[in-house]
Amino acid sequence: MKKLILSILLLPTFILSNSYLQDGLYPECSYVIVDQEGWKIHMNQDGKVISMTPKSKHNEKTGKYSFDKFGNLVQFRECNKSSYKSSKNTTKDSKVDIKIEMDLFSNLDFSVFAGMSSPFGDNIDMYDAAPQFGIETKLGNLILGLGFNSFESEEEIIGQNDVVFYRKNTLSSTDISISYKLSLGKLYLTPGLGIFNRSFEATGAGLNSQSLSGADLGILGHVGYDFNKFSVYAGGIYTTSLYESEQTSTFLNVGLKYNF
Repeated sequence: MKKLILSILLLPTFILSNSYLQDGLYPECSYVIVDQEGWKIHMNQDGKVISMTPKSKHNEKTGKYSFDKFGNLVQFRECNKSSYKSSKNTTKDSKVDIKIEMDLFSNLDFSVFAGMSSPFGDNIDMYDAAPQFGIETKLGNLILGLGFNSFESEEEIIGQNDVVFYRKNTLSSTDISISYKLSLGKLYLTPGLGIFNRSFEATGAGLNSQSLSGADLGILGHVGYDFNKFSVYAGGIYTTSLYESEQTSTFLNVGLKYNF
């Protein structure tokens, strides 16, 4: 009779226990200690006693144990309590993260572009037109751009005894620019400034390799027409230096842009 009354008194404690309500009988960081007197003591993740079982009710050896996912006792292993506590708020935190990410993407305004670029100027007339591509990020009327292109040419070099060598020249550029968009209905203009990181490499059988590189300042401008998500553009880049030396260089660009 006394055992029945004691069970009835302890039942609400078990039901209302945070460990039972939130984590079940065997929360991730709970463990069991079997002391020298044979008591089997079940502790929660905070070190509070959940239950005590006398030696006569179990056959576990003295020691410290953890629970596996099925509730069986296994060799004790340390549990990361901070990870356990943070996992309680996983669902709530994930909802907040999703909302924040959605807001960021909804405010993000950028474009990708691709087209052709043709070089004109001192020492670069020999290059043919080449593909150009890149990405732009819009902050109001300001446009931050990152573009790439690479031009190639092949030339004959007459050596001693009229030996002909063929040299391959490669002119590459990584363009970082900032522009301002002036809209005239569907028509727009984008004047701006840029830093053009250019490199030159020449290779050929029987010839010594050559390379140059430098960052040149220049101006740029494009005119375009919007077709909702798509737009077409044409314009160019102009600098008075090439590989940081005084050489005029102009690049005429045409292409297609997709606006996200």
